[in-house]
Amino acid sequence: MTTAPLTPQQRRLGLTAAYACVFGTTVALGLTLPLLPLAIERDGHSAFFNGLNGTAGGLALLLTAPFVPALAARFGAINLLLASFALAAICLVLFPYTSVWAWFPLRFVLNAALQSLFVVSEVWINTLATERTRGRLIGLYGALATGGFAAGPALAAQFPEGSAIPFWLGAAAILIGLVPVLAARALAPVIEHASLRGIAAVLAIAAVPIVAALVHALSETSVTSFLPVFAVRQGWEQADALLLITAFGLGNVLLQIPIGWLADKVDRIRLLGLCAAFGCLGGLLLPMAATDPILLTILAFFWGGAIIGIYTIGLTLVGQVFQGAALAPASAAFAFAYALGSILGPGSAGFSMDLAGDNALGWFIASICLGYAILAFTRRARLT
Repeated sequence: MTTAPLTPQQRRLGLTAAYACVFGTTVALGLTLPLLPLAIERDGHSAFFNGLNGTAGGLALLLTAPFVPALAARFGAINLLLASFALAAICLVLFPYTSVWAWFPLRFVLNAALQSLFVVSEVWINTLATERTRGRLIGLYGALATGGFAAGPALAAQFPEGSAIPFWLGAAAILIGLVPVLAARALAPVIEHASLRGIAAVLAIAAVPIVAALVHALSETSVTSFLPVFAVRQGWEQADALLLITAFGLGNVLLQIPIGWLADKVDRIRLLGLCAAFGCLGGLLLPMAATDPILLTILAFFWGGAIIGIYTIGLTLVGQVFQGAALAPASAAFAFAYALGSILGPGSAGFSMDLAGDNALGWFIASICLGYAILAFTRRARLT
């Protein structure tokens, strides 16, 4: 990336490339990833086997995140993006033509490639953002990502069971996202080498924004995994219970940009603490709203907005606190924290429900968000 000041046109081109990268990737994931557990179920494998297959992808996110800055520094951000696009597309088209046993390495390689796409695109957006617009740009990034995830399953549902077409469409979505990246390749961020020790040091410098990714992932994966289960156990029909995830996802998409706009107008740490507090409140209200479909659907919508707000503002703070060469390792640490939360969230929520009953889903998320709200407010002075 040139060191000369960017023109508004160059800034828009770079942002378009980063956004296209994320949107194409999340559409592809939404198209394909829900189909894999269904295919494993049709093959007659156990739920444990099914869960292990999903864990392979989560482990890839966790294990590869610390190495993305070094790879980008060694080979260049654009070359890493090109390789990641190609690997992801190849993995997607291989799924329908291989056995479920081959899906373990395929999911690992796919998610490793995707981790590079997400980390580099987040660095790119934060590099192009100014403090006046950072929150809104990160909010738009999050809205596009969650919108892509939501659009994918709706498209996949249009094809017959077992069809390979969604996987080919997913690969096409990824490759289409490559076009604006190539157009903006001269504007890609220059990422310098960062040691693993440097990435670990990020947490000591700014725990609040990095832990935001962990708290968000713990909460979001717990809700998406168990909110329909919770509703069915309260007597809901399965179709209605699944609509709760739609409401939660709409809150993710529609409330991110307003939250990002607020992050550019008010104290970001205070807003982050408030999002966590609302996440806590949502968990506490869950048992009270369980028998009222309208109330619980409304709660799911605003709960989704509060929980995604933790991610949006956390990533905004990463760009605020870390500049230049420090931004890539900070983004990698953020991605690592998110991956860790994604792996730990469903199991922890499920164990809580087994131990203390269905209402423990809300209590589990409330306790996480409350602890984080306290952390944000008590460490606020270190970031302001």
